Amino acid sequence: MPRNPNKIDYSGGLPDGFEAFEILEDPRTGHHKKHHFGEILFMAVSATLCGMNNFEEIEDFCENQTEWLCKWIILPNGVPRAQTFRNIFMLICPKRFNECLRAHLGVLSPRLREQIIALDGKSLRGSHTLKQGPVHVVSAWASEQRLTICQDHVRDKQNEIAAMGRILDQLDLEGHTVTIDAMGTQREFARKITSKKGNYLFALKGNQGRLHKEAIDHFHFALRHLRLRTAKGWSLHQDHQKGHDRDTLCSIVATDRLDWMDSEIRDQWAGLRTLIVVENDTVECSTGRQRRRERRYYLSSLPADAQQLRESIRAHWSIENNCHWSLDTCFKEDANQTASGNAAKNLGTVRRIVLNILNDDTGTVKTLPKKRFQALMNIAYRERLLSLA
Repeated sequence: MPRNPNKIDYSGGLPDGFEAFEILEDPRTGHHKKHHFGEILFMAVSATLCGMNNFEEIEDFCENQTEWLCKWIILPNGVPRAQTFRNIFMLICPKRFNECLRAHLGVLSPRLREQIIALDGKSLRGSHTLKQGPVHVVSAWASEQRLTICQDHVRDKQNEIAAMGRILDQLDLEGHTVTIDAMGTQREFARKITSKKGNYLFALKGNQGRLHKEAIDHFHFALRHLRLRTAKGWSLHQDHQKGHDRDTLCSIVATDRLDWMDSEIRDQWAGLRTLIVVENDTVECSTGRQRRRERRYYLSSLPADAQQLRESIRAHWSIENNCHWSLDTCFKEDANQTASGNAAKNLGTVRRIVLNILNDDTGTVKTLPKKRFQALMNIAYRERLLSLA
């Protein structure tokens, strides 16, 4: 006998405040449904907000928070089992769930302030199986507001470039600066960004052949023969970073004197205005021994202001420090063994939605673990974060 003999419509069930999830369609078929689709989503997001990191923990949270849940949803057949959550998340279309992330961002921050948008990829290391590698996620990260504004899933790291192209097509880039590491330094990306009235700052390595070699040769001459603080068309900024028994002198040199470049190469990069080199000299404080010296090169459509470019380069790494690191340490993303169907991708999207919610809260609670604990223990705080209050 079917579990739903009265043919009740279980495709809805989202509470007020969760309208951003209405674009998701219930992927279930047949007449064996027992739980509202919208309620499943609400429970997953609420539990993840309160510190739960996998489907078993989500079930435990819901069992212990039934009274609170019934304040907002119906639960016609009680709390679903962990396997039910897993089965449904296996079926949800990841592409549509990614659109939910963007729709929900519109609720948190209707318009982004002009800032650095960093593009980078991350593997969900626990999602691999014997037959397939781990899921790989490419994200666009608003560094100042610390929000994931778009994402795309690819089979492996080698497909990041295609995902970045799709993300750039979706974003409004006017006034923003897009930063990408060397893999994403592509002429097509420079054209897309400048055509949308944005700027770019790309890492420059050997994969760019002649352009990389010419940049090395030019800075090699300039660093030895020019007085960079006074030379026209050149900008120099230096600062010290101390910590972990190390003292690092960071020197950044930027130039908009590009007349030396082969015009055939320069014309391939839309809006190219500046080349940059960053040199780090690191010394051990206790022994005075130099540990290493490294140079990194960049190209950009931004003006040749070394200090401002230094801040932009630093801002790019916030996607590693404030997004990827937080997902691994606070949400235990790499330790999560979810691998069936689309479940790993969709649970990863839930984590990024929750991370956006937590980062958007600028109240007295500062750290992510404390915010999640406060959401678990303080119902009023939880409801405010979920836009239910």
